[in-house]
Amino acid sequence: MDDTSQTLPASGTRMTYRRQLAVIVSLGLVLLTATSTVFLSRGVNQQLVDVSNTYELLQEANQTLLLATNMETSQRGYLLTLQSSYLDLYRAASLSIDEALKRLAEKSRGNASQEARVREIEELTARKQAEVKQTIELSIAGHQERALEEIRSDQGKVLMDRLRQTIRSFMEEEDQRLVARNEKINRTRNWLTIAALAALASAVMLACLLFNRVQRYVRQLSEGQSALMSENVLLEQRVKERTAELESARALAERERQRVEALLQDSNHRIGNSLATVSSLLGLQLRQATNEDARKVLIAARDRVQTISTAHRRLRLGEDLETVRVDEFLQAVIDDIRVSLTSGDRISFETAFAPLNLNARDVTTIGIILGELVTNAVKHAFPDNRRGTVHVRFDRGEDGVLALTVADDGVGRKNRKNDHQGLGMLVIEQLCVQFGEMPHYDRNGETGTRAMVRFPSLEVKD
Repeated sequence: MDDTSQTLPASGTRMTYRRQLAVIVSLGLVLLTATSTVFLSRGVNQQLVDVSNTYELLQEANQTLLLATNMETSQRGYLLTLQSSYLDLYRAASLSIDEALKRLAEKSRGNASQEARVREIEELTARKQAEVKQTIELSIAGHQERALEEIRSDQGKVLMDRLRQTIRSFMEEEDQRLVARNEKINRTRNWLTIAALAALASAVMLACLLFNRVQRYVRQLSEGQSALMSENVLLEQRVKERTAELESARALAERERQRVEALLQDSNHRIGNSLATVSSLLGLQLRQATNEDARKVLIAARDRVQTISTAHRRLRLGEDLETVRVDEFLQAVIDDIRVSLTSGDRISFETAFAPLNLNARDVTTIGIILGELVTNAVKHAFPDNRRGTVHVRFDRGEDGVLALTVADDGVGRKNRKNDHQGLGMLVIEQLCVQFGEMPHYDRNGETGTRAMVRFPSLEVKD
């Protein structure tokens, strides 16, 4: 009895000791696994952060290269076309590239080799900006040929190639670092797998808690999806309401545009009608005039007012309410002159007008110049009921400058009587000065006369 009583307490003590040891070992294993998992997870998180930073760095480098390319493209586009839209693209790229370089320098901080490359990229970019700025300033200052010579030289191309190569080297080094980080992440993931297996073996007791937690998560997810669907319905309703508001606003703006267009067209017609009234009054005054010189002055004034009146009444504005199709307008002016200044088919007109959109004010001035030139040709080139043809052309010349040409096959300038001393010629010269050049007269064939007016400052609208 004594031996048995001594054996049972000893055996119970050993069982208790083993259980305690098992609990301690289990808890230690759980603690060790949890600690290892925490450290490995932190390492993976840090590596993922590094990978994310690397991707951002690559994006910034690529953005810098893209902005530099846009800056060069806008430079060439502006110098070749002189369109202001390329200047806007250049300014936007120039402003953005400085910010991109700052971000690139910040994200490269701590890496000596990449910091050196960033400094080289900043230096090359600054040189490229200076080169682009110089050529654009030359072009704006009127030195177009010098600017084109600059971009045709290999200096800008070599500088851009060096910048591309430096950025690509920068990106290749980051790619290598990215590969190394990915390999490190893979190794860390392997260790995490081992730690997860150990944690699974030591955390069976927590399965119920985990199951309950999963159930709670699924319930929350279901509730979140329901809330998201409700928000989606509300958002669709708001989009429909906003679309209806925008459509209403667009319709209102269209009606307003049509109203303004109608007012402008009516204004032009009113001006034309008022000038026609003035022309009629001059005609009435002409009937009462007995002095021949006064009659000549009144006839010239009446015809000139009638020409301006016709120009205004024929004016048809485009959709932007600022431009006019010059070919349609000038053809209408010729048609009116044909009806008002000639009888029968004694004088014929041949026209060729380029289909261009020009500013309405400039088109009106060109119409007045055309009316004066054609009127002079009809009055002075074909005396004694002589038959002939007047050729009218408005198009770009060989140098690309828009020009108006009025040519006749009449008696020639030296046989005309005082047509170069009248008010009409003075009006033509004064109007031509607005566009930068005086009218030029020369012979047309053996006997005729050709008048050419160039418009170097005239801008064609899109």
